[in-house]
Amino acid sequence: MDKKENVEKKYPEPVVGALILNRDGKILLAKSKKWSGQFTVFGGHVEMGETLEEAIRREVKEEAGIDVEVMGRLGFDESIFDKDFHEKKHFIFIDFLCRYGGEDDTVKLCSKEFEDNYIWTDMKDISKLKVHPSTIELVNAYRKYKENLNALNSWKRCQADFENYKKDQIKTQEEFRKYAKMDLILQILPVLDNFNASLAHIPEGSKEDKWVEGIVYIKKQLEGVLKNNNIEEIKVKIGDKFEPEIHEAIRGDGKKQIVSKVLQKGYRVDRRVIRPARVEVE
Repeated sequence: MDKKENVEKKYPEPVVGALILNRDGKILLAKSKKWSGQFTVFGGHVEMGETLEEAIRREVKEEAGIDVEVMGRLGFDESIFDKDFHEKKHFIFIDFLCRYGGEDDTVKLCSKEFEDNYIWTDMKDISKLKVHPSTIELVNAYRKYKENLNALNSWKRCQADFENYKKDQIKTQEEFRKYAKMDLILQILPVLDNFNASLAHIPEGSKEDKWVEGIVYIKKQLEGVLKNNNIEEIKVKIGDKFEPEIHEAIRGDGKKQIVSKVLQKGYRVDRRVIRPARVEVE
């Protein structure tokens, strides 16, 4: 029986790539020695026990000498025996969007990986450079990511505007209901005033009559309507100090600023005066 020759199996290599933006939204590219002098992004292999984001930050630090913040994943790509690479390799790219927040855009390139040539460029100017196709694909992925992000932010703004509109409508409806209620209450108050005036002039001997009891009952019903709508009477008595916030002076010289007579009851709702008490002031 022939012995089978042991053959070492080889697999694609996972590598991380970083599309780096500065504070102005410009993209960092550099001429790679390993990719035939074409402009590429930064990145490399993932070491054992290292997360993808840790690998991105380490590779960028080693290759460009800057610290970056990983903002999110842009996608996946692959390179199978690319003729532009200096070795015959099969790569699986895991690409990330990164931000460099430094005030100085100076980059210290790794001489082993890159030529002494880098650029911070806008997306629209990339076509003027000799950029590797895989990097162009990554820039296109970022363009799509940016479009989706703008669309999402626009949707969020529309949603926020709609929520504010609903709140405004609810507030408007509440104000309308409150106004309509106040208008109705202000029409009821004179009726209640007339009941109070009528009961004040009933002869002592007639107060036990059935018709008087009927008037008293109707008056209590009206007062119940006010109470159910949070309308309360402004309590005023003779000798109280005159307060312009809750009193309306009809007669009197007002020298002492003391209430001498209550001419008409006042009312308020939720501490807001809807009708001040009319008084005489001495």
